[in-house]
Amino acid sequence: MELKSFKSTAEFYSRFRVPYPGGLIAQLEKDANLNNTCVVLDVATGPGRLALRLAPIVGKVLAIDIDAEMLREGAAKARALSLKNVQWVQARAESHEIEADSVDLVTIGEAIHRLDQDLVLGHIRNWLTSSGCVAIAGCYGILHGSQPWQDSLRHAVKRWTSQMRQDDSRRWRGEDHDTARLMQAGFQDVVNRSFSIPHVWTRESILGNLHSTSQFSISALGEQIGDFDKSVMISLEAYETDQFPQTIPCGYTIGWKNTQYGPEI
Repeated sequence: MELKSFKSTAEFYSRFRVPYPGGLIAQLEKDANLNNTCVVLDVATGPGRLALRLAPIVGKVLAIDIDAEMLREGAAKARALSLKNVQWVQARAESHEIEADSVDLVTIGEAIHRLDQDLVLGHIRNWLTSSGCVAIAGCYGILHGSQPWQDSLRHAVKRWTSQMRQDDSRRWRGEDHDTARLMQAGFQDVVNRSFSIPHVWTRESILGNLHSTSQFSISALGEQIGDFDKSVMISLEAYETDQFPQTIPCGYTIGWKNTQYGPEI
């Protein structure tokens, strides 16, 4: 499977992606029955948005990604947070070898679409302990919503992609998709957890968030970076504010290796 490059995005990703809300992390801790003896595997970790949030809760986090730049960013943040139980590994989930029955929770944050899903989900079932589970997490993007500033922003970036959907309805690939994939892979008691994040963007953080994506990264835009940045800034000039609110839906879909360990509904 061909993967889009996230070259040049690591710092933007780390700085300008909105953190998962505390309520989501707390619910995941409860669902997965996490404690300080548990081992978590964060697949396609990027700079560790999930790995770094779960590390204080568990005994060990194995964070794997194919992008060395992302891993360096994540490791630097772990050092800044004095987190010593995260192991950063450059690897493809499709081919990385992990001991069977050794992981209590596998997380995939906004990356399921970049993986060979049949192969990876099959590996995950083998890696998980008998009571283990897998959670596919994600959030809507900055272009999701009906705020006037978002209409202006969608219009501004439209010329740089032929695939832009006007309502940005893709989410993180969607509850229905993720539920179906987990059930097809043999996971049990699959449920969805939904949350929302009230967030206020600035012009700087809007541009930074866009540059955190493979689609609008500095490397992807190349010589057009100046024109792109100018168009984004012009689209926001009509608003006499540097406060751009968005309520961001997010959540995760979780399934268990064995049905007797499923969640309280």
